[in-house]
Amino acid sequence: MSDGSHAARRARGLDVLTTLSGRDDAEAQAQRLEDANGALGSFVVDYALGDLWSRPGLSRRDRSFVVISVLAALNQTNQLKMHVRGAINHGMTPEEVREVMTHMCGYAGFPRALDAMRVTNEVLEKMGHAPTDGKLPPAERLSDAERWKRGAEGLSIITGRPIPTERPTDDSKGAVGLGPLGAAAVDFCFGDIWARSQLPRRDRSLLVVSVLAALGRQDELEIHVPAAITNGVTVPELEEMILMYSAYAGFPFAVECRNVLARHLKAQENS
Repeated sequence: MSDGSHAARRARGLDVLTTLSGRDDAEAQAQRLEDANGALGSFVVDYALGDLWSRPGLSRRDRSFVVISVLAALNQTNQLKMHVRGAINHGMTPEEVREVMTHMCGYAGFPRALDAMRVTNEVLEKMGHAPTDGKLPPAERLSDAERWKRGAEGLSIITGRPIPTERPTDDSKGAVGLGPLGAAAVDFCFGDIWARSQLPRRDRSLLVVSVLAALGRQDELEIHVPAAITNGVTVPELEEMILMYSAYAGFPFAVECRNVLARHLKAQENS
């Protein structure tokens, strides 16, 4: 990407537009974007696609993963339609895309997750990925003891400190200092969601950091940025994710996430 000419940026943007859409008329698509949006359409092709999507530090599959997470969290369902299609074109499976929307409920709420799942299912059905017999499988039927054990084990990885795997008899005392809310986090976020097999922990960290960054949840990012590194996301990959946020959530949110990463790296240097 040493050639910084506009022609080179446009060519890279058109290449990404081709793989995102799965169509061979990228120049016509770009022209329609510019005709309808003026300079804004130009920036979509030249900056978002030509500058950011074309960088080598994160795969297009992972960039799609990040973008659909951000768009779903922000309830941007019109843009989500295109990027669900792009996620499939970039190598995500229908199960993985749907799992993004499932995991979303714990971090952006059920209303946004349900809206995102509805749009996702519409796009996937049009692409020939409707569920067998028109029905998606339900969640595992777990006891409270099973949920707590799985959740405690997962939360221990995230926080780096041991969480008792035996459910406390009094939820009001809590295991993470939040009383009943903490108990719900262990049971649901970590026992029900994080422990599901449809996505590896690395990908779930990609999702959670992206959602928290898009929503400006800095305090939670202080937990989940280090956790992402623990779960296998590299610092260069985090830097690339943050660059993507500049286009899909806005520069202020990207800067705040970058500040969290910088504080973590500084603490690591000083430890």
